[in-house]
Amino acid sequence: MCGILLHYSAERIVDYDVDYNNIDIKKVLEEDFSASLSSLGDDQSHEQFKSCNHIFESLVPKILSRGSDFAGYDKFDIDNDDGGQLEMFSSVLSLRSPFTKQPLTSETSRFIVQFNGELYNEQINGDNHKNDTEFIFNKLNSLSMDGDENDITNGILQVIGILEGEFAYCIYDKLSKKIYFGKDILGKKSLSYSICEKTAQLYISSCFPVCDCKLIFQECENASVYIFHIDNKQLKKISYNDSEYLPNDFVVNGTHFASEEETKKLLSLLNDELNISVESRIKNIFPLHGSSSNFAILFSGGLDCTILAYLAAKISKPGTAIDLLNVSFFNPRTNLKPSETPDRKLSLKNWLNLSKIFYNEKINFQLIEIDIPYEEYLQHKPRVIQLIYPNDTEMDLSIAIAFYFASRGSGRKICYHQGLSLDEINNADRVDYLSTCKVLLSGLGADELFGGYTRHERIFTPISNLKKKKQEVPTDISNSLLFNNLQAELQLDITNLDTRNLARDDRIVSSWSKEMRYPFLDVNVISLVTKCIPLSLKLNYNFQTGEIIRKYLLRELASHLGMEWVRDEAKRAIQFGAKSAKMEIGTGRMKGTDKINQLVN
Repeated sequence: MCGILLHYSAERIVDYDVDYNNIDIKKVLEEDFSASLSSLGDDQSHEQFKSCNHIFESLVPKILSRGSDFAGYDKFDIDNDDGGQLEMFSSVLSLRSPFTKQPLTSETSRFIVQFNGELYNEQINGDNHKNDTEFIFNKLNSLSMDGDENDITNGILQVIGILEGEFAYCIYDKLSKKIYFGKDILGKKSLSYSICEKTAQLYISSCFPVCDCKLIFQECENASVYIFHIDNKQLKKISYNDSEYLPNDFVVNGTHFASEEETKKLLSLLNDELNISVESRIKNIFPLHGSSSNFAILFSGGLDCTILAYLAAKISKPGTAIDLLNVSFFNPRTNLKPSETPDRKLSLKNWLNLSKIFYNEKINFQLIEIDIPYEEYLQHKPRVIQLIYPNDTEMDLSIAIAFYFASRGSGRKICYHQGLSLDEINNADRVDYLSTCKVLLSGLGADELFGGYTRHERIFTPISNLKKKKQEVPTDISNSLLFNNLQAELQLDITNLDTRNLARDDRIVSSWSKEMRYPFLDVNVISLVTKCIPLSLKLNYNFQTGEIIRKYLLRELASHLGMEWVRDEAKRAIQFGAKSAKMEIGTGRMKGTDKINQLVN
C-alpha cells in the first residue's frame, strides 16, 4: 500500500525547505497526529500554511501516514512551450516482496508509476513479477511504441484493464506528456484531484487537504480513467463502459429462482471463489517489520466476518495467529459498557466456537477487545471528521470512528485455554495487546451482494405481513415486480459502494498505515454473484409462509462449513452493534443523514 501525491504547475515550483527524500517520517507523523487531534483543521487554512506550496506541504504528512516504510520525491521540468514543472511524492507501506521504491521509473522508460493497493493477477506470481508495482511498470514498458498517440493511449488502457485488485494509480507518460490516473472498477481506494483552469495547476492525492482548499478537490469516480494532457491543459475522463479495453460494470442478474440441484452447484462455486479470494489476500504478506500475526479481521462475530475467519483458518498453516479485532464504546447516552454491547457478546461467543474448531490445527484466534471511553471518542473525533471528508453525515462518523479505533488495534487479548466455556469467559485472563499487523480483512460487500440490509427486506415486508396474517395479497403486487425492485436495489448498492463506503473507509484505516482488503469484493466473487446467483438465493422469500431470509446462500454456506451456530445471526450495523452511533447526550433524535456540523456546533 502507498500514498500518492502529484502536482503539476505551468509555472516553476518553489523549492521546499524540507528534503522530502530524507524526511524524518516518524517525527512528521507524530507532529501531524498531535495537530489533527487539536482542531477540525478548517481554521488552519490561512494561518498554518502561508507558502504558495501550502497544499502540497499540508498533504505530505497525510500521504506519509499511509505508508510509513519509505518516502520518495521527484521534481522535473516539462519540456514544452509552456515550461512548467511536475512533482511527485510517494509513501510506501511494503507488504509484498521485493521492496520497491516509488515513484517508480528508469532512465530507459517513458513512464513514471505511482501505485497504491494490491493486485491479485495470477501472472504476478509468475514471469518473475512478485511486486504489483513492478508488474504494472513492466507491462507498460512492454507496450509497442511504434504506433501513434492513440495507440499508446489504448495500450495503457489495456494494461489498466487487466489489473485485478484493490488499487489506485497515477501514470505519467514523459513523451506524450499525459497523466493517467484513477481507481479500480469498484473504487476501493481513495484518490482525489483538483484542477484549476486559471493557474493551470493539477493535484492528484490519496488524501484531501485539511485546509479550505479541500473544497476544490473531488473524489475520482470509480470505473473511470482520467487523462490530463499537459500540452493543452485538458482533462478527459473515460468510463470503463465506453472503452473496449476496460472491463464493463457489474450488472445484477434478474433471474428469480434456482432448482435444488442448481442451488447445490452455486453453493459449491461460491465456496470455491471465496476460498481463492481469501487465500490471495493473505498468502503473500511480507511486511518489513514482523508482528505476532500477519493479518487481522474486523470481527463483530456476525455471519460475514465469521465465514472469513473460518476460511482464513482453513487456508493457514498450523501455528498461525489471526487477530480478531472487536471494538465497543462506552456510550453515555445508552449507559452501556463495552462488555455489554451486542457485538461484544456475539464476538465472544463465536470466537470461542472458532477456537474450539481449530484447536487441533493450532490456529490461534486472538480476540482483541477494544474498549473506547467516551473521552477518547471526543479526543479523536476531530481527526476522524478530517479523514472522512467529503463524507459528512452522522452515519459516516459513527461507522468510520468504529473502524478507526478497530484498525488501530489497541486493546486487551483474551487468553484461551481448552475447555473454556462461555459462562467462564468474563473471568478469563486478559493481557494488554497492540495488533501491529498491517493487513485487515473486512466483510464489506456481503450485504450489498446478498441482500443483507433492512431496505432489501422492506421490499417484501408488506406482502409478508399479509401472508402471516393469512390475508389476501393485492393482485397488483406480482412476484416479478418485487424481484425487479430487489434487483434494482442491489444494483444501486454495488454502484454506490465507492461513495458510501470504500473511499471513506480507506482513508480511515490507512491513517494507521494499514490496509483493508475485501474478499467479498473480489472481481470473480462479484461476477459469480451478479451473473449466476438468482435473487431468491440472496434474499429468500417464502410465498407460502411469508418468511424472509436475508443473505440466504451465505447462511447455507455457513451450514455447509459446519457453522450452524452462526447461520441464523441477524444483521446488525457496526454503529449499532458497537454502540458508536449517537454517542453524545441530546443526539438521540438525530438521523443518520444529518450533517456532522449539526452535532459539533
